[in-house]
Amino acid sequence: MTQNIFDQVAGDYEKIHNQCLPPGVQSESFITQRTAHAVQWILSQSGGGEFSYLDFGCGNGRMLNCLLASDGLRPLLDAGRLRLYGFDTSKDSLREARTLLKGSPVTLASRWSGFPREVRFDLVVSCHVFHHIPLKERSNTARALHQRLKPRGRLVIWEQNPLNPFTRLLVKTCPFDRDARLLRAATTRNLFSQNSFRLLESAYINLLPPQWLKNERLAAIEKRLLSFPVGTQYWVMFQPRQPV
Repeated sequence: MTQNIFDQVAGDYEKIHNQCLPPGVQSESFITQRTAHAVQWILSQSGGGEFSYLDFGCGNGRMLNCLLASDGLRPLLDAGRLRLYGFDTSKDSLREARTLLKGSPVTLASRWSGFPREVRFDLVVSCHVFHHIPLKERSNTARALHQRLKPRGRLVIWEQNPLNPFTRLLVKTCPFDRDARLLRAATTRNLFSQNSFRLLESAYINLLPPQWLKNERLAAIEKRLLSFPVGTQYWVMFQPRQPV
């Protein structure tokens, strides 16, 4: 993952991101959308024991902060059953995250050694990270995630869709995407299937900006198109492949 780019923009990330988005579209709406998905995934898996969640590429900690504020997760948090972790190679971004999350029970690290050795995750969500990881490092990163997941844990890769021309335009004009090498959904599926993961489900999303989807008619249109590669983004969910 390219570190220096995000060290350079850590303090002004939201401002820069908002300047790159179309008028009326705000960076925060994407965080809110991803948080809603993560809450749903956590609740569907949490069962009755302790649940460990990792935001891989957590940046300045906004999504972790939204998870802490989620009413749906409050019972798990209050009971001490939900453990939150954040990983990012940008130390300046982690500094911003520590300021935002000060006093919260979240463990942040820029290296795997920053987490307790015995910790394995039930769910890892990685949003817009892999297109910043050099091609030659992607397989090693996938294997590292595999090693840190529980046998029945899940991994979600959330990425930009290069098949959408609007996505390509936004990435081209975004200062912190100078190093971006976008992955098609098929590329993402192949990368992880070659590194001991099996595909569970996937969806193309955000044909329309997240805040527009509050309109029921527009949300219904997008829902019918989840399996078609027209959205500006997509997510893919994997699980570690069990030994034969």
